[in-house]
Amino acid sequence: MSTARDQHRADQIFTDALDRPASSRAAFIETACGEDDSLRTEVQELLDHYSSAEDALTHTRTTHQFSGRPDVEQVDLRTDKGRTVGTCRLDGRLPDDGLFEQWATRRHDDRPAAILTLARQRLSLEEARSVAMHAEMLLRLDHPGLPRMLEAGTVDLGRGPEAFFLIERIEGDPVCEGPAGSTSELRKRLRMLESICEAVQELHFHGLAHGRLIPSRLVAGSDSTATRVSDPGILAALARAVPDSAAAEELAGRDSAPERRVLPPADLDARIDVFDLGRLLQGWCDGVSGPLAQSAAAIATKATAHDRQDRYRCAGELGDAIGDLLTPGDAPSGVEGTTTGLTPMAITVIALLAAAAGCAIGALLF
Repeated sequence: MSTARDQHRADQIFTDALDRPASSRAAFIETACGEDDSLRTEVQELLDHYSSAEDALTHTRTTHQFSGRPDVEQVDLRTDKGRTVGTCRLDGRLPDDGLFEQWATRRHDDRPAAILTLARQRLSLEEARSVAMHAEMLLRLDHPGLPRMLEAGTVDLGRGPEAFFLIERIEGDPVCEGPAGSTSELRKRLRMLESICEAVQELHFHGLAHGRLIPSRLVAGSDSTATRVSDPGILAALARAVPDSAAAEELAGRDSAPERRVLPPADLDARIDVFDLGRLLQGWCDGVSGPLAQSAAAIATKATAHDRQDRYRCAGELGDAIGDLLTPGDAPSGVEGTTTGLTPMAITVIALLAAAAGCAIGALLF
């Protein structure tokens, strides 16, 4: 696919194909794509990704297999159709992540380190569809601020078929959640948050919400531009698909957006992520004085409004507000930007001089 228009055509044909019986999908795709072989290939890849993700979440069959012994040698991950996903080695178990069991892996051929995530949630075919669509979308997303979903399916590690996701592992330390020690430190953190908003907006642009943007999932790199989200938000996808599931209960129990406790997961949107990021910003501004901190606190107040209609609608809007604040002078616009750091007396003197100059110019003109 070379253009956004081509990608839109592929997405539309793929979506229409899902509304047809599996037995007639191939014929429909053949007719819809006509002589466009690249379009046909793209649609078929989307359908393969979706089928793999759906199988993963319904546990209907084993779609992948590991060959070899993880404890002593390399392991090949292959699909049931023979395609080799990659060679890796299980490199120790990581702490469980709510409903998921996690293993670190090392991969060869300079491929990124990855986390093998085994899901414990069993879903019916109907319940799995929206989760599979979410996973299929994540398989295509490629943004430097988000971990890549490398593969999804089911694998049998001796306990029967288990759903798995192979997700790029993000290294680094979680962002600080306590107050910034100074204005300069707050400015640095604001640039980090602007970078995070840009990454999360990639999810929001595709109609996805992350649902779990807590400090431990925001990884700070060596500079502000290297800040990344450490997971793609699979738990939120499970909660959205099955409102009564353990995934929904786990997310609803967090101290986050108030609508979580009164609305079903299917009705939640990007503004739950805005709330989480606003709470983080509130913590950074606590006890910090000065114009920058005051303006940042105002942004945090809007982001965490109890009524979600009063919040920024998505991470992009929140990031824009932070970006405006970080323009020269640390203020959005106007005289405030040129007087940051001046005392009230100095500002008054400047205003009086400006008024006097204006009167003099007016007298010369008239």
